[in-house]
Amino acid sequence: MGSAESLRRAADRKDLIRLGVTLSSRHLEELTIKRLRLTVPAVFAALTACAPIGIEGPYGSINIDQPRYGEYHQTRQGESSYFHEHGYTQLNIPKGHYPPPGECRIWYPDRPAGHQPPPVQCGHPVPPGAWLIHHPHDLPGRVHVNVYDPGRPGFIRAIGEFEIGSGILMRVVLDK
Repeated sequence: MGSAESLRRAADRKDLIRLGVTLSSRHLEELTIKRLRLTVPAVFAALTACAPIGIEGPYGSINIDQPRYGEYHQTRQGESSYFHEHGYTQLNIPKGHYPPPGECRIWYPDRPAGHQPPPVQCGHPVPPGAWLIHHPHDLPGRVHVNVYDPGRPGFIRAIGEFEIGSGILMRVVLDK
């Protein structure tokens, strides 16, 4: 044992003697062990609370706490995104209805999959209130969903990146 431990034990003894309590060295060891039993879990909890959280997926892992290079979020502080507010954290789009890589598809969120227009070349005008689903070449298994504002033609309200296999919202790219 180091000298710091000896000094702490001596201080503990003095405090107990002032209170009129006498303890053997065995009792002091038990008190030290009890103190450690309380301290170690608290330190462990504090350290793990600071650890980054990650998700393992079919294309690698995503660290939730650290944005990827080039990633940006424009959600207002304390508010949720368009996708969270409207219940679109998981798309209900059948896998075969996503556009092929490099193409886009206009999607109306209030219509079933069988009543959607076919895929189009990207750059096609999007009606107000519709979504533009873009399947980039460089993101296999992911699509970007651009939400066009119903009251302002041509104005993109939000952009989210979704995984095709699960339909889960992976990140919010833009939220105005």
